[in-house]
Amino acid sequence: MKRTIAAILSAAMLVTAAAAAEAPSSWAKSAVDTARNAGIVPEQVDQAYTQSITRADFCALAAAVYRTWEKSGNVKSVEKTAVSFSDTKDEDVLLCASLGVVNGVGNGKFAPQQQLTRQQAASMLHRLGNLRKNAKDSVKDRMPHIFADGADIQAWARSDVYWAYNSGVMNGVSGNRFAPNNSYTHEQSIATMLRLYDTKYAEVPSGETAAEYAVVMDDEGGAGARSQMHIENAKGKKLLTDYKDTKGTFENVTMLGVWAGVTMENGTKYDVVNLKTGEKLEDYRILVADGEQAGWLCPMDITKVTYGKDYIALADGTKSTATYDRMTNFKDGKAVVNVDGKTIRAIDTTGKTLWSMNFAFDRSKMEIRDGAGDRFTVWGNNSAAIIAGGKRIASSSGGLYLNQYSDTYIYSENTGYYALYNFKGRKLTKTYQNAFDEVGQNIYSHWLSNTEYEYIRCDADGTNKVLFRVKPILNGGRPGLLATDGAGVYALPTDEHTITCFDRFGATLGTIKIEDTIDIYYRLSFENGCLRVVDSYPNGKTDAVNALYLPTGEQIS
Repeated sequence: MKRTIAAILSAAMLVTAAAAAEAPSSWAKSAVDTARNAGIVPEQVDQAYTQSITRADFCALAAAVYRTWEKSGNVKSVEKTAVSFSDTKDEDVLLCASLGVVNGVGNGKFAPQQQLTRQQAASMLHRLGNLRKNAKDSVKDRMPHIFADGADIQAWARSDVYWAYNSGVMNGVSGNRFAPNNSYTHEQSIATMLRLYDTKYAEVPSGETAAEYAVVMDDEGGAGARSQMHIENAKGKKLLTDYKDTKGTFENVTMLGVWAGVTMENGTKYDVVNLKTGEKLEDYRILVADGEQAGWLCPMDITKVTYGKDYIALADGTKSTATYDRMTNFKDGKAVVNVDGKTIRAIDTTGKTLWSMNFAFDRSKMEIRDGAGDRFTVWGNNSAAIIAGGKRIASSSGGLYLNQYSDTYIYSENTGYYALYNFKGRKLTKTYQNAFDEVGQNIYSHWLSNTEYEYIRCDADGTNKVLFRVKPILNGGRPGLLATDGAGVYALPTDEHTITCFDRFGATLGTIKIEDTIDIYYRLSFENGCLRVVDSYPNGKTDAVNALYLPTGEQIS
């Protein structure tokens, strides 16, 4: 009898576990129930909720939504295109393909069982959404959002991702990321398709959360006068009004979360104040890095130099109890510190050691350059060396220039001659004369002649291609860094009347035509993902050029 009861209990537990495994996650349950009741969840999708969805099954969802709209007269008049694939006869796939909602993968194939990625889902959702009667697809709906991993979004999906996010159909993931190449689950697909099916279920972003503290410019200075600014909280109240003799007005302010680095007394006095706790560090300044989430609090007394007294600071207002001799700023949660002049180590933002190595470092004879995260270039004694990941990557009596975005460096083979190398010492490009510069993520510029530059894209494995050949317009000489949104989108004047926006893969996103000749007075900068074009010296015209564009080239102001 005992065995019978045990067997029954065991079987019941297995059934319960199986049911729980088949149930949607708690966040998705309501959406799945609502979508199911609306009749837009095909049977093959209404299961295995946390598993990745295939291209064919996502088409089944899309087809169910379209047919529901069509039945209620809620679709535009669309001419369907006859489509066939060699690897599927699925009616839902063929319907979506005939409507332009989805494309094949090439060679007449569809790859129905291939997992769908998040950026592929965004593209399908956008195309399907545009089939709905009275669908919105305005510039506002396609305004950029700067995701932390935005550089990984492909050009063909970028506008779709922005539309899906702004429309409340798809959300980002943690850390303000979109994770464009991640797979998409059944329950995620159902939830987003429900938001598309009926806009009342959409989760439209409410806009950026107001910063807890803001720096307000009172006077930009100029002509020998120093700038003046103050700090306000989210309610607009001026802060630090009783701080020393400043009345809350400073010559410069650097913010790291709740930490405020203030400059006073004609740029000769620096303090750091924790606006949350009131803690003060006199004669200290802030070095902000790592996405403005971590940085250093460093001694800053202009009468002397102090090493070994740097604190790790986090945006939440905490700081390390130990002090360090900083060698690099934080990047990707890593920084390098000098231990005793004979040893260096990389640490994370908690101070935990990530690696250490023997390295004789004498500040009186050596200089750190190109340092960020756990890598840097050190110059001294008529030689240079690159340290990365706890290893000496390269040494030379000539110039070594560590690149920011890739496991590569630029080596001056002879005076005035440069080439690109990877961390294995492999030469990746030809040798170029006069200049070779990293100007973006895996993007480099070099001279072709005294009047022409070439921009190339080159990965650490040596894969490279020519992007543009241009005359140096903006400053009449060496072009310098490209204007960027900080997430993989760049802008470059490619001729006297054209500005080209492109991504880190080298794909063109759009072009902007300027009626006047673009000259050295034109300035390009990004504001919240949009490109600002300013002519600061309009050649006698009463109105200076000052316009804002989407990276696709559409003017929005």
